[in-house]
Amino acid sequence: MMDASKLSAGILSCMFLCAKWTGLICFRFRNLENNVKVLEESWSNRPRWKCYMVILRLVPLCIYVYTLAGFISSRKVLIEQILQATRLVFLVPCYTSMIYLNVFHGSKVSKLVNRYLDIFRQVNPKANRISVSIGGGRALLLILLSVGCQIQEIVFLFGIIQWAFSLENIIVLASHTYVIIASNTFMRISFIWYLSLGVLCANLCENLQIECLKNNQRYQNSRHQINKTQRLKRTMSLCGDITYVVTSLQDISSVHLFLSGVQSLFQIVVISFKMINDLQFSEIKLWLFFVKIMIDLLICSLATQNVANQFRSIRELTLDIFLVGESKDWIKTVEIFVTHLNLNEFRVRLLGLFDFSNKQFLVIVSGMVSYLVFIVQCVIQFRKN
Repeated sequence: MMDASKLSAGILSCMFLCAKWTGLICFRFRNLENNVKVLEESWSNRPRWKCYMVILRLVPLCIYVYTLAGFISSRKVLIEQILQATRLVFLVPCYTSMIYLNVFHGSKVSKLVNRYLDIFRQVNPKANRISVSIGGGRALLLILLSVGCQIQEIVFLFGIIQWAFSLENIIVLASHTYVIIASNTFMRISFIWYLSLGVLCANLCENLQIECLKNNQRYQNSRHQINKTQRLKRTMSLCGDITYVVTSLQDISSVHLFLSGVQSLFQIVVISFKMINDLQFSEIKLWLFFVKIMIDLLICSLATQNVANQFRSIRELTLDIFLVGESKDWIKTVEIFVTHLNLNEFRVRLLGLFDFSNKQFLVIVSGMVSYLVFIVQCVIQFRKN
């Protein structure tokens, strides 16, 4: 279990370094004197460099928009032109999501993430070390699936773009690859965020269980019992801090996560139309691309569902917590804690329209499967005619 968690942390560290040096993420970690990591904005003390980096990030997008506009104008089918233009409309805000967060919410996101890391260190003392273990075998599997999807995405882009060896084509290919990967960055960051949040909530639930078992025992030393009750109260107060951080970050990221999910699903619509138009539904690389999009959505929904389950487990411990003490102050504290959990139930609600969970993922999958079956039937019918 520990080897899997350390391997997960190593993979995430490599992913973060690659994203930072390629400009996909506009934040960086810095080690303080006591080996505590804090998040800060890249080039936070150099406004000019920050402006240059934003402009540099927009260069691949301009190349991508220019080449895609030429491709759209060359299409003869009006529906294909509309689909490609709509995909571009969704892709642009997904690509600029990290730039937007850095420019308009950079300091706020940094403060919230640092507060979250501080909570993580309080719940898990091992987090004070530089090398942190994250999750177990299940978390490692989800991270490997995410890495596999990114690799498949790059291979797919190299496979569908027909190009000859020249400087212009290399620049176009690099720009297309960078834009597509950057447009999906927010979805993968959300996955890692909810994955770590699930680990934090699991550790907090375990701490509550341990403290409840210790406090249920009868101690002759009343001062020792009071100290343990105070520790239990501090553990309960961390739930309120977690709720504040989660709610604040979700208020900032809800729109971006929604657009990223819609953009991923709309790619299926665009490529599906290409399959119908070209009468080629047997292309393995296209079906692998469909599977890749579904896996991206699946691992994100599994991460969010795990957090919801951990919050539910914490709420189920309230009865054991209630029996720890008999004083009026303790009963009042538990009642406030239970009310807080009921009023702040964990939900990833995108734009206030629907919850992003396993149940919603199954609805999306059923819709996509029905849509793809319809496409196959159309292609077969067209070929017969």
